[in-house]
Amino acid sequence: MSRHSDAKKARRKKRRDARDTRWVPDQVMDSILKAGEPAELAARDVVESVLGVDYAPDDEYPPDVVELVRAATVFDEWIAQRGWTFDTDFSLEGLASWIYPPSVTEFDDEAMEPATRVWFTTSGDEDDFPERVSFALVGAAGEDDIRRVGPDVLIEHIAAIETYRDGDAAPRVG
Repeated sequence: MSRHSDAKKARRKKRRDARDTRWVPDQVMDSILKAGEPAELAARDVVESVLGVDYAPDDEYPPDVVELVRAATVFDEWIAQRGWTFDTDFSLEGLASWIYPPSVTEFDDEAMEPATRVWFTTSGDEDDFPERVSFALVGAAGEDDIRRVGPDVLIEHIAAIETYRDGDAAPRVG
């Protein structure tokens, strides 16, 4: 094996071993990554999530890509101002993820989401950003608990999503 793939495996193992408030249940992560595909290198910010971790800032990009990066950056700024944290451990090329730290709860069952999480994908599917964003409330335990809405719907209901705590009645969104 090459040093690059060994290093990549070591980084992936380190992330898995550090399962803390940023851990995503396997069923949720599989649905995000499309089960069976290897994870890409972690993105450090939303621009790397859209363009890839090895993007060149000086390169010229097509207008639709520039528009997508702008929209993603505006979304990132908006959600960060509300107290959400960009999750570098689970953001990859084509996937940007945030957690809401005040929602963090510990569960005995590792299949349950320990924090309220918002994410979007940019792989070119119809349900990608900017058309759709996904979220899972703290305590989510699988695909049935994932909700996909338009960004405008998320913005309209973000306060209810942020105030939700495990055991509360789930907010009506959408």
